[in-house]
Amino acid sequence: MSTTPVSALRSPGVWVGFVGSVLVGWGSCNAEFSFDPRGWPLAWINSVGAVGASFYLDRFTIVAGVVALVWGWWHIRPTADRSPVHAATTLLLWTLPLLLVPPVLSPDATLYADLGWTLSAGANPYDVGLATSGGPFASQVDQLWAGSGVAYPPLTLLLAQAMVQLAGFHPYWSIVAIRIPALLSVAAMLWLVPRIAALVGVSLRSAVWLGVLNPLLMLHFIGAGHNDAPMVAVTLAAIWVTLRWPQRWSHFLLAPALVGVAMALKQQGGLTVIAVAGLPVAAALAELPVLRRLWLLGWRTAVVTAVAVATFVGVSLASGLGFGWTSWLDLMGLAATPAPLSLLAKLGGMIAAAMGGSYTGFLVVAGLVGTAILLIVLIWIVVRFSDRPLAVVAWGSLAIAVLGQALHPWYLPWSLALLGLIPLTRRQRYAVFGLAIAFCIWNAVQTVIWHGTY
Repeated sequence: MSTTPVSALRSPGVWVGFVGSVLVGWGSCNAEFSFDPRGWPLAWINSVGAVGASFYLDRFTIVAGVVALVWGWWHIRPTADRSPVHAATTLLLWTLPLLLVPPVLSPDATLYADLGWTLSAGANPYDVGLATSGGPFASQVDQLWAGSGVAYPPLTLLLAQAMVQLAGFHPYWSIVAIRIPALLSVAAMLWLVPRIAALVGVSLRSAVWLGVLNPLLMLHFIGAGHNDAPMVAVTLAAIWVTLRWPQRWSHFLLAPALVGVAMALKQQGGLTVIAVAGLPVAAALAELPVLRRLWLLGWRTAVVTAVAVATFVGVSLASGLGFGWTSWLDLMGLAATPAPLSLLAKLGGMIAAAMGGSYTGFLVVAGLVGTAILLIVLIWIVVRFSDRPLAVVAWGSLAIAVLGQALHPWYLPWSLALLGLIPLTRRQRYAVFGLAIAFCIWNAVQTVIWHGTY
């Protein structure tokens, strides 16, 4: 079977995925998915959503669209008897129906727009609550977050400000413009992932299929415009720089500085320091006994971390926004998500309250226990994969996503991109594929039923 990519236009899977994107975009235009009782702030969008999409049909349309997109993605998966499709054309076809519609499966883009307005009005979003500074986006903000600050680091806020200014603070097109950084980031991922795959010796086709074409990325980076996308792109750039240039200046200055920039977009990007520190000496790590291996990886990680943190601090200070995000780190625990440790904590709190104890007190203790469990798991991953630093970041990012306060579908594309760049056993592959598919469909069902809880 030829390994030369064939035209995506001849692939049934690509066209089924395209139809899925159309259905998701169409259903999302319905006014019921706006938090403003008047609907979306553009009349023709509400009209498109109303055509053939009644109160219940639009929800079915979204779920059916997600299922079709998942089926299309699975249909073009790499196999020995299937020619690869052209990745860029596939990505373009699946993206087009999502470009101008409202945010899909998540209202966070409206929240980002409100943050951009707040900054443009001269206020600090760490001090001024969401939807409290007036402006054209306040009515679109989910009331769950209204009045609260945010835990996003400064570069994310500045990107939001730039997008709403670019769109002239239009109440609808500013929200659509929030997708621009995500679109550029996905384009960067499409360029970076196969190049990293070639440098680490894994299948380019499999890496792109899992890391760039997956439906979670399509729906939540492109469709919803989530601000995780730039962080993912910059962390991949740091890994590529580390592999591409073997000089010390790239290992200990340029790549760590990129990690610091990624942290200023989303804090969890800091985990990439382990890959930046370990990849240049991966061959040596594989030959050393465990304790010497951990020492080599440890001191290199400490140096890389120092540069990354210095960059992060410098960017934060230069932004003028400071570190007020630290006051809002517990905010994400309010979201209704399937994070297992959070669900167990809430269940335990209800049992404690029923027995006369304190629900809040139990949650505080459970939060500390959950943090300890996450740290133990991360330590185990570091030790287990200390000879494979890229695997540490891949599995570690998945652990942070699953065992954190909240488990959102837009947390997983980073892990999928990294997991596509490391060798996986057959069991691991199908576990990862199953998680991506199940979570994607579950999120669609959850959203259309309880679309006010994210």
